[in-house]
Amino acid sequence: WTVYLMYGDKSILEENYESMEKYMGFLANQKGDGYEYNGAGTNYGDWVAFESTDSRYVSVCYYAYAAQLMEKISLAMSTSPDDEYAVKAEEYKNLYGKIKEEFQKRYTQPSGLLRLTSQTSYLLALKLDLFPTETAKEKGLANLNYIIKQNGNKLKTGFVGTGILNQTLSQLGADGTAYNLLLQRENPSWLYSVDQGATTIWERWDSYTKERGFHSDITMNSFNHYSYGAVSEWMYRYVAGIEADESNPGFKNVILQPTPDNRTSFPDGQERITWAKATYNSYYGDIKSAWTRKDDGRITYTATIPANTTATLYLPVVSENDEIFESGKPVAEAEGVTFVEIKDGKAKYELKSGTYNFDVNPGEEDAVKSETKFFSVYPNPVEQMLNIATDEEIQQIIVVDSTGKAVHVQSDNTPIDSSRWSSGIYLVKVITGEKTRAVKVLKK
Repeated sequence: WTVYLMYGDKSILEENYESMEKYMGFLANQKGDGYEYNGAGTNYGDWVAFESTDSRYVSVCYYAYAAQLMEKISLAMSTSPDDEYAVKAEEYKNLYGKIKEEFQKRYTQPSGLLRLTSQTSYLLALKLDLFPTETAKEKGLANLNYIIKQNGNKLKTGFVGTGILNQTLSQLGADGTAYNLLLQRENPSWLYSVDQGATTIWERWDSYTKERGFHSDITMNSFNHYSYGAVSEWMYRYVAGIEADESNPGFKNVILQPTPDNRTSFPDGQERITWAKATYNSYYGDIKSAWTRKDDGRITYTATIPANTTATLYLPVVSENDEIFESGKPVAEAEGVTFVEIKDGKAKYELKSGTYNFDVNPGEEDAVKSETKFFSVYPNPVEQMLNIATDEEIQQIIVVDSTGKAVHVQSDNTPIDSSRWSSGIYLVKVITGEKTRAVKVLKK
């Protein structure tokens, strides 16, 4: 599936479809312990993790993942709405639904949260959409952010969890936690290995340390072992923002989703990443993406889209009133750029091939309000999780209802769960070292 996304060549799907179906048949026969959907074996699970995740849980999740992939692959092979591949796609969609239903009976509490508590268990359930409700999913993400923070902003994942760690966090909007993990220097972390002298990806985070030397288990201590290198996928797909389009594979249409480091607080010893650039050599030629973050949270962004391709750009904005320029002129006048919408803090554009230079600036109204400081409360109106983003250090957040009663108080910028609030207007007071800001928020 990944090779197909990268190159758009269906032959790899055609050549392997029969064998993939045989494997799905094998998985269907792995019944036992009163369950229909057990997945494959349990020999390795989340290999060399710093905490245990039930290996059967991992296999059940991967069964759900396999069903999702087979639905996508079948749809890619289909040429008409009712051909054999379209029928199989529907069958695999139904299979995923049955696995998800049994997963919830097996692994979730009445509240919808997981019975397991490891980082990898939450990552798999979030990535594969196995929570019973959106509310449970949002609470699951909040729990994952919390347990990572409580662990000193360090991961505990093994080969399975690390492979989807930062990608899943950014997919669900937790970019700050992903950046915290990327720049962590204590064991386990990517930079810990670098600080010990690593110039390749190791099998273990501590395959060698300056203090101890080589790891004691010399039978399993590879110094060229890609698994943990999956973080580079996140750096390309989210930080730089070069992503494949499943509906138009092979980078015939490119998804551009630059994700700047907008953290409002930093673990000890970390600083903000203020720029990123990347080049991906696609079948059609080089795709380039580069951004630089300004002090107010806005960015300048340059992208190159090869000939005979198009792109869909999701450009981060601070406000709907932001003024966006391309090569020095208003973006509305730019050739090859078509505006679609502004949603969830991003301006969406369709781009033709070429090189573009975007510059996001505050509109007149926001220029007066911002006083060069980055500050945002979103979404507004809110249904579930409310986010506070600011460059200033938060001392306290107080949420007050229409009667003047405080319904929520916290001392950091973690997302606020508003699901239990009654509908109406609330006043969100954000106290920083410099001032107190107050924003009215509508709870749906």
